[in-house]
Amino acid sequence: MAKKIKAPKVKKPIYKRVWFWIVVVIIVAAVGSGLGGGSSDDDKSDDADTTKSTSKSSSSKSVASSSSKKDDGKITRAQFDAIKIGDLMQQASDGVTLEELTKTFGKPASTTSSTTNDVKTDIITWTNVEGGFGANVVVGFTNNHAFSKNITGFKFSRSKKITLADFNAIATGAAYQDVVNKIGEPDGLDETLIGGSKTVIASYLSGVKGDLGANFNVTFTDDKVSGKTQSSME
Repeated sequence: MAKKIKAPKVKKPIYKRVWFWIVVVIIVAAVGSGLGGGSSDDDKSDDADTTKSTSKSSSSKSVASSSSKKDDGKITRAQFDAIKIGDLMQQASDGVTLEELTKTFGKPASTTSSTTNDVKTDIITWTNVEGGFGANVVVGFTNNHAFSKNITGFKFSRSKKITLADFNAIATGAAYQDVVNKIGEPDGLDETLIGGSKTVIASYLSGVKGDLGANFNVTFTDDKVSGKTQSSME
């Protein structure tokens, strides 16, 4: 009797493996943990010109040169916007390297590394950031390339408070830039690129009308509003 020949096992693509998505969830949660939370309306940026900065897609930019850094050594919002992240599904190969970012931003304040199923990730935090008290920049790296970036505590000075009516007027599918044009720049951003899809969580903490600690987040998928949540707004 002829022996049956077993067909060779075909390895599942990395994006179809359960462990891969577990890693994604853990990493994204770690990077985005700084979002949300309360803030006093009195917390303002010392530099009013920061209201003029414009967030743009990081996928089309490279990291800002060190010459654009302020004399005080603080990381500016423009430099954060210029951090190029790569697609996590492609091992973030197009993202800026840790070495390149360290040359621009200086020595990080902290590093957290972990390895799951032979996939190593590093969460790097810089605290020398222009903005409000406790402002920081957190960048996630895998394969020594950035796949996510987060900025918190960048308190903007606003000419008028953002109301609950303004929040309710933010429509699903609205373009990122249209939202910013109407209500202003967010105080914090959490951006990731996975499977060709960019996700941005914009956090608004300063100049929000409501109880102490009133805030809201708007989620954008590929630069379009896909969700929003608020707390204690009026």
